[in-house]
Amino acid sequence: MNNVLSPAESSASAGRVRFVTLGCKVNQYETQGMREILSGCGLVEDRAGKDCHFVVINTCTVTSGADRENRYWIRRMRREHPRAKIVVTGCYVERNRPEIEAMAEVDLVLSNHEKDEIADRLLSGCGTPEVQDGETSRLKKRQFTPLKISSFQGMGRAFVKIQDGCNHSCSFCKVVLARGRSRSRPLEDVLEEMYRLRDDGYREVVFAGIQLGAYGLDLGREEMLVSLLEAGSRVEGIERLRLSSIEPTDVTPALIKAMQGLPKCCAHLHIPLQSGDDTTLQAMNRRYGRSFYRDLVGRLKEAMPEFSLTLDVMAGFPGETEEHFANTCDLLRETRPLKCHVFPYSRRRGTRAANLTDVSPREIRSRVERLLSLGEELGRREKMVYTGRIFPVLVEKHLPARAMVQGLTTHYLKVCFEGRREDVGQIVPAELLSLQGDTFLAKRLDRASVDA
Repeated sequence: MNNVLSPAESSASAGRVRFVTLGCKVNQYETQGMREILSGCGLVEDRAGKDCHFVVINTCTVTSGADRENRYWIRRMRREHPRAKIVVTGCYVERNRPEIEAMAEVDLVLSNHEKDEIADRLLSGCGTPEVQDGETSRLKKRQFTPLKISSFQGMGRAFVKIQDGCNHSCSFCKVVLARGRSRSRPLEDVLEEMYRLRDDGYREVVFAGIQLGAYGLDLGREEMLVSLLEAGSRVEGIERLRLSSIEPTDVTPALIKAMQGLPKCCAHLHIPLQSGDDTTLQAMNRRYGRSFYRDLVGRLKEAMPEFSLTLDVMAGFPGETEEHFANTCDLLRETRPLKCHVFPYSRRRGTRAANLTDVSPREIRSRVERLLSLGEELGRREKMVYTGRIFPVLVEKHLPARAMVQGLTTHYLKVCFEGRREDVGQIVPAELLSLQGDTFLAKRLDRASVDA
């Protein structure tokens, strides 16, 4: 790894930077935070990726496939930008730093808690800053990294990071090893960011974190997520509030009541399932059983008749039998998710599950295919009930080749209809006509006619 830049190269005011973001909504938020820091120092983002001075790769390590993708992008960026300084950060760094520092393609490595230092490190020529003592470094890791944003690139809605880290210890998960225990962002800081985003034209805010339900616990406040929803609902101009992924045991009665009673809250949650079998869930060190998950979804649908569920489900966890797998499929049929994100089990070094006996790769592939097929069938069935109905759609992107726009309903239904670039960020009423794949084709309606 080469940490030396010439004085001319280290001048950020003359620099161009490219970003590559891999992984979750939290990473997308943190990339935006780094983007705004570097923009404030005079760097210009080069989205076309031509002749960049710096490339920042924000990595993920949730699966072994993610690790392979990280290495692919590091090598690809070196090929495409032979004179650029390659900066690698994100969760892959946390458990593989020596390996990354040894890569000839890499010039600078930043831990997650160092992302807010990116400008200082680039301006100093990608060198190593003054060494902090061990206690100072440990303290910084235990604090919420003070990134902030005032815009969110490329979407009509914005992710707002409110929490980092996880207090759970699922036996298959490496993220807790990379992110540490839960740390919360002060509620006042979140609200200030919402006002900035509102002023930049955003109409929906998605609260993101690694374990959203732990928000506030490290600050000695229970149900702080509910307090945030209540306070966020009072921000004029923000019309929708949405939660990103939240653990089943973190969906409390108070949270359900808040979602039910606050009109701005989207009646949609992404609640990871992972398995529908009690034996497998116990081996995963998940903190619930199949009946708990089924009953939770039932309570949500009773409280909010329009509630829609999306989830994660894993195939081939060590020790999973065909009977265990069948239990998962049965629970999916009972809970009727709008969308299933299917993952094959991936052995992660350092986790407890890495010491268990694996299911054969062939069987894992078979179960992944069956889950994908079942998820598609169930999702289509759930989506079809919305055909012919009218919903407000938040437009997220313009599709110029088709003179159309694409957006989301509050239920997380993807919708396309005729539109212009100026529609991005607007909420437009549309009648859902037909389902094509996972997207509704819709008819754009005049707001006045809908109100009438």
